[in-house]
Amino acid sequence: MTVWQDYLNLMRNLTKTLTQLAQLEREKNAAASAGDLVMVEECIKREQVMSLTLRGYDQKRDIMLADLGLKGITLDQLEQHSPDEFQLETKAVVEELRRQYKLFQAASTVARDTLEVNLRAIERLQAKQAGDAAEAEQTRKNHQTDFRA
Repeated sequence: MTVWQDYLNLMRNLTKTLTQLAQLEREKNAAASAGDLVMVEECIKREQVMSLTLRGYDQKRDIMLADLGLKGITLDQLEQHSPDEFQLETKAVVEELRRQYKLFQAASTVARDTLEVNLRAIERLQAKQAGDAAEAEQTRKNHQTDFRA
C-alpha cells in the first residue's frame, strides 16, 4: 500500500501549498490595502509559480489515482475507497485539505475584493486628474494674453 501512502503524502503537500497560497493572499490583501503596488506585483508573481506547482500536483494525482484503479474518484469519495488500515488517516488528510481550501478561498476573495475596490479608486482619481488637467488647460487658454497687438 505504498502507493496509497504516497497519495496521502501528495495530498499533504497540496494542503501545505494551499496554506502558503492563503498566506500569500493575505499578504496581497495587505499590500493592496496599503497601496503597495510593487508588493502586489511580487505576490502575483509568487502566485503564478505556486499555480504551476498546483498543476504538477494535479497531474501527479491523476496518475496516482489511475495506478490505484480510482480514476475519476472525487475527494468526497476518497475515504470510501481507502484501504481499511488507512481510513482514519485518509479522513484526516481529506478534512485538512478541505479546511485549507476553504481558508484559501476566503483569503482569495478578500484580496480580490480589495484589489477591485482600490482599482476603482485609482480609476476615479485618474479620471479626476485628467478632468482637472483639462480644466486647467482651458483656464490657461482663457487667461492667455495676446502680445501680437
